[in-house]
Amino acid sequence: MVPVTWEHHHQAALAHQERGEPLRARPHARLAREHAATAAQAAESALVMAWIAHQVGDHGTAVALIDDARPALSGQLLARADCLHGLALSMMAEHESALTVLARAADRLHDGHWRANALVGIGISAGYLRRSAVAEDAFDRAHDLYLAHGKPERARTCLHNKGFVAAQAGDFSRALRLYDAAAIDETKRPEVLVDRANALLGVGLVNSAGRALARAAVALGANGRGPAFAEATLAHARRALLAGDPDTAAKAAGTAAELFEEQRNPGWSAHAHAVRLRAMGRTSTDVADRCERAGWVAEAAELRLLAGRLDLVEPHRFAAEPGLRALGWLARARAARDPRAAFAACRAGGLGDSRLAAVGVDAAVAGGRPRTIFSWVERSRGVQAPGFREISAALGDRVLLDFFVHKGQMRMVSVSRGRFHSHVVGPADAIVEAAESLRVSSTLDARTGGATASQRAARVLDAMLFAGPVIRDLVVLPSAELSSVPWAALPSLVGRPVSVAPSAAAWLRAELAPERTGPTAWIACPGLTHAAGEVAALRARHGGTLVTGEESTVANVLGAMSGAGLVHIAAHGRHHAAAPRYSTLALADGPLHAYDIERLPEPPRRLVLSSCESGKADLLGLIAVLLGLGVSTVIASTLPVPDDLAVPLMTALHEHLAAGAGPAKALADAQLAHGHLGFACYGKPG
Repeated sequence: MVPVTWEHHHQAALAHQERGEPLRARPHARLAREHAATAAQAAESALVMAWIAHQVGDHGTAVALIDDARPALSGQLLARADCLHGLALSMMAEHESALTVLARAADRLHDGHWRANALVGIGISAGYLRRSAVAEDAFDRAHDLYLAHGKPERARTCLHNKGFVAAQAGDFSRALRLYDAAAIDETKRPEVLVDRANALLGVGLVNSAGRALARAAVALGANGRGPAFAEATLAHARRALLAGDPDTAAKAAGTAAELFEEQRNPGWSAHAHAVRLRAMGRTSTDVADRCERAGWVAEAAELRLLAGRLDLVEPHRFAAEPGLRALGWLARARAARDPRAAFAACRAGGLGDSRLAAVGVDAAVAGGRPRTIFSWVERSRGVQAPGFREISAALGDRVLLDFFVHKGQMRMVSVSRGRFHSHVVGPADAIVEAAESLRVSSTLDARTGGATASQRAARVLDAMLFAGPVIRDLVVLPSAELSSVPWAALPSLVGRPVSVAPSAAAWLRAELAPERTGPTAWIACPGLTHAAGEVAALRARHGGTLVTGEESTVANVLGAMSGAGLVHIAAHGRHHAAAPRYSTLALADGPLHAYDIERLPEPPRRLVLSSCESGKADLLGLIAVLLGLGVSTVIASTLPVPDDLAVPLMTALHEHLAAGAGPAKALADAQLAHGHLGFACYGKPG
């Protein structure tokens, strides 16, 4: 029988705490305190109980236990008490006070493990205060101390925490890379899932964030990790807000606020109340002020924008964090008294902020100058508009149609022979409904072999978009609402070469890319019934490298793609509209991400995606990434294409390409003979 001693229960409590099991640690800590033989032992047990209280979110109790223990503490135990007090302050978002207390503790602690704990707290609070250099230095020092004391898993948490600092600074892609590199076991430390979810929200991967949060909620609830559970609930609210579900966001944020208040955590409670108010379209001066004091400066700025207090948000124009800086310039743009001042503020705020771009588009449309409208529609797509002369010269006799939605109207800027014209196409809702009807009917017809429904829908949309017959080749820049349109199905465009692009900048970059030759690669991944036979037949006809089945690994596929003149891939795909760089193709050993192509010394010139799931309404973002990485032409479908129907069309496409036709012409001829199936030529048409 194990003797019931202070030492036994004290060590058991510490062991459970190290494993992230505060609920199991708590009874041992209480028993240790009861069996303490000296005042020093009782005080040390009180510190362990404070640590546990801190972990479960009872910060008031944690601070009280530390204060009660102090009279019996001296030397290193007193320094540990300061460390725990500082960590509690950090958890309560009192970061300035936490830095002071933790710095004092780190200087006094001789035990490397405890000094590392203090340094981690310094790094966390410095990260929240956007002092990235201080945070990174603290984590580096803590990492070395943990390794020196035989704590490799703890050392990896320092790398993970550097990812947290990157996320606080707005560099969510770097944060995700660091989280992957740290590889923390989520079953032992489920709080890392909350960090990952917040970074995923930052890059727009709302569904992936939701899955991470679902796992986090189960694990954190079971382990009694109150603060992290409350943070997960708040992250769920932010996810719902980004997903366009304000009711769920308001409810979840309200729950998070209650949890934080139960934990006596006013700083985080203010953050949760701010998210709830934003979801409800309401504001509060008191909550904004509380957020500001707790370091949630962006949340405070959002509430003040809602309240129309532009004067309080404008000073953030020169903030270090990109998102906060954009809010400052947004306030300046909204306060502008004339279009020129609004344009200047929107430009200063940089590319990529949709609300800034919307202010610019509003001012441009109000001014009525087609070239100005064209430039700001480009900026709304996150790119700088090319020069007008460059566009006109590259177009030649072709016509460019740039669609966008503004205040309920589908609009268009056309560019023809150097002239820019602005048009109102019609009510956006009706046009979007017609586009969706065409997408649905085309999908059904492709599966059933019919054509009547899709042809009828195509005629309706065609009449809405084009006032008369199209007599010249087109470059089409669809709005997000038209990104799923199978352009080859429209009667005005049947058999006519059409180049589609996510922006004028992307199209021009592809159009002006130098011609280059290279080998051909034919790639088929497991899971597609006709894929292996399709690419084997194409390779037998046209030559090149064949990669199929279990050989279609990420490394092999990237190797085949590097420097290729033409790559044909049959693989299932998953596309993320808000984060296209994270779109994937399912290969034999895992996903190939769009950003993996960045690693290639030379990207492929032409890329054909023939898979039955490569086409989706959100494909345009992936196309933008591929063209931006140096691919000149992408051929893909906006519709799910049945495997058996893709084979004859792809065979005809490659016959035309081999005969010297440009991609747009080759695709137009192939679809004229075999049905449109939703394929489009993106980027360079010839």
